[in-house]
Amino acid sequence: MSHTVTKKILLIGHTDGLGGAQTAYRELFDFVKNAGYEVKIINITDRKLHEQPFGRTALMGHVEHKVSGLQKITKYWNLVLSGIRGRYYNPDIFVSIGLSNSSNFITKFLPSGCFKIAQDFIADRSQEEDIWNISRKNFDGIAVQAPSMLDYWKTTLTNPSGVNWLPCFPQPPVDGVLRSVTDGKKDQIKLAYFGRLAGNKGLNLLFKSLAALPASANLTLDLWGKGDQENYLKQLAKDLDILDKITFSGGYPANREGAELMASYDGLVLTSTEMEGLPLILLESMAYGLPFMATNIGAIRDCCKDNPDTILVQPTQDNITSGLSILVNRLKNNQFDPVRLRQYYEQNFSSAVMAARWKECFDNPKLFFS
Repeated sequence: MSHTVTKKILLIGHTDGLGGAQTAYRELFDFVKNAGYEVKIINITDRKLHEQPFGRTALMGHVEHKVSGLQKITKYWNLVLSGIRGRYYNPDIFVSIGLSNSSNFITKFLPSGCFKIAQDFIADRSQEEDIWNISRKNFDGIAVQAPSMLDYWKTTLTNPSGVNWLPCFPQPPVDGVLRSVTDGKKDQIKLAYFGRLAGNKGLNLLFKSLAALPASANLTLDLWGKGDQENYLKQLAKDLDILDKITFSGGYPANREGAELMASYDGLVLTSTEMEGLPLILLESMAYGLPFMATNIGAIRDCCKDNPDTILVQPTQDNITSGLSILVNRLKNNQFDPVRLRQYYEQNFSSAVMAARWKECFDNPKLFFS
């Protein structure tokens, strides 16, 4: 009688912070474990071992993230240790969540029979970039986050073999939370932004667009997140005389509280101007039936395709202003359908859909990336 041998998977990723890459790592770990594979992890982190957020029993190594001076020796030592343990573990598949020098270093230790996959979250990357070229050399497959990111490489590279797309798991939606819609016209429109207050998020353009809309818009915008642009944005809101419309709300809550908060808004806005793959916040937004306006950056268009409950605009001041105006008018007239949006999410981006894609890859990675 034959029995299936469980594949051994080794993962490496960042655990510090609450960004999309950290979420993708944690959720991929959960998927691998729940799908019945044997799994070990190497965390890139500056936190103590007892502070690691998940998978402590599976933890095989940890590597410092930001180091200077003598800490570099510790980091090198931990890299070597993790590499040796990785070789001893003898995984069938190694996955790096994100491209990094640390994961490239670890590949040197792994047996030749181990299939090595690196996930890349950055769209429209230059093929001249060192990290891209080094990763292509050391890994058997590069997995981009979405189909449009794959299309980019197919047209950019003379030989795109070894590149395919694998999704990033968002946080699974909390059960029973969905944006509700009232009958009749809405007077007050509540919009939200969830994410870092960073320079690539186009929040300065969003503020200027808000200021350009008619004063009667009865519109408020809550910003959930922190970042180095906070003081600049507060000053900008003051200069544009829209402080009464904008609330800086700080970090947003997790789990059910966060889900109910998200579903309490009328719409979400994301006006990135550079450096995005497919932001997981948009997938969460769809899961709770919350329509959004977003800019056509990275792979954002992949979740707006044939999706009537989203508005996609080019990342310029004029386009964001007219997109915002359309969003507000459609919200006032209840022209978005939370149930339809949730169904779109289920069909295209739910955990089940993503798991099927990952299983296909893990079953035969050579074929998947050929």
